[in-house]
Amino acid sequence: MTIDLRRTKDANPFLLVTGDAHTSHREKPVSWWVDQQVAMGEWRQVTLPPEITGLDAPVSILETERRSSFIKPWRMSTEDHLTSFCPPIWYDVAIGSGACGLQCRSCFLMLTHRIRRDPRRHLIYTNYNTMKRDIQAWLLDSKRRSTETLGLGIDCSDSLLYDRYTNISQWVIPMFGETSTNPKCCKLILLTKSANVDQLKDLPHNDRVVVSFSLNPQSIADLWEGITPPISKRLEAGLKVQSWGYHYRWRIDPILTPDGWEDIYSEFFAQAHKDGHRPEYITVGTYREKNNQLLACAERWGLPPMGWQPDNMEKDGSHWHIPDSVRANVYSTIHRQVRALWGNRVAFSLCKESHSIRRSLNLCNANCNCLR
Repeated sequence: MTIDLRRTKDANPFLLVTGDAHTSHREKPVSWWVDQQVAMGEWRQVTLPPEITGLDAPVSILETERRSSFIKPWRMSTEDHLTSFCPPIWYDVAIGSGACGLQCRSCFLMLTHRIRRDPRRHLIYTNYNTMKRDIQAWLLDSKRRSTETLGLGIDCSDSLLYDRYTNISQWVIPMFGETSTNPKCCKLILLTKSANVDQLKDLPHNDRVVVSFSLNPQSIADLWEGITPPISKRLEAGLKVQSWGYHYRWRIDPILTPDGWEDIYSEFFAQAHKDGHRPEYITVGTYREKNNQLLACAERWGLPPMGWQPDNMEKDGSHWHIPDSVRANVYSTIHRQVRALWGNRVAFSLCKESHSIRRSLNLCNANCNCLR
């Protein structure tokens, strides 16, 4: 059998043409590589019930052991570093790989491995003893600085979606809470679109754990998210962790701007403030794409199209963004709405934004979601 890497007629980069000299060519489905790993026993498929994930229906995940280090330092490309801001002082724990399984239609993680990850079946790493050793070594490194943070899969998974199955929080939060295992008092960052927080209630976090929720008004989330829990449930979970003394943050990214978006966000913030939400940090970003294959990839995997999409994207560094003037207006509007309700009690920052936008809005701070 031979494999021909030429594009098919519809220029689909996610299907391969296969065959040999004596057989007609045929196209493999987009999931062929992942399915092959399961068939060979390299990966194991597990179905999780709703009581584990908090979702409306059972979902499947894939399991395997990680062969490289669990600790991933954050590094921007040279091109992005010259144009955008993201401090290289946070690290990530690779608890999983590929899109997290919530099937959000514009998730950049769909492009990190192309056909080698299924956005409907997240790949989870299960050699937890190795993970624990890698995290402990990171915390005890003599060169570690107290300003450095460690995320729990924030750039390659969802920190809490599968936590009631993996039970990682039950040992990693005490590890950060104890001075003997965390002598520099570094912070652990959790970022989630789930509402799975009840297992965190009585853990000894000792003021060293951040729980951040990826949020948007529900009508905005409906335009691009997948099988995520309702925003109302995420907000209920946020009030819980706030009452338990965790550092409580919001990440509103991407902000989408369909007709009436200003009122949609204004009403969202006003209701949250009325309900008692007091996030310490709010980090925001607008819709962006690494390249124009993102939505094509979502379509190949059978995800529905975006419910709204900007029609004026421009190349900016290594990404495609909406124009500077439009982004600046969006950020200025959201910033003004937040300040009107919470004043300066909430740190407001932009995620991976250009130096020029930050300067124009006087938001040149490092109060980012992933930092101390």
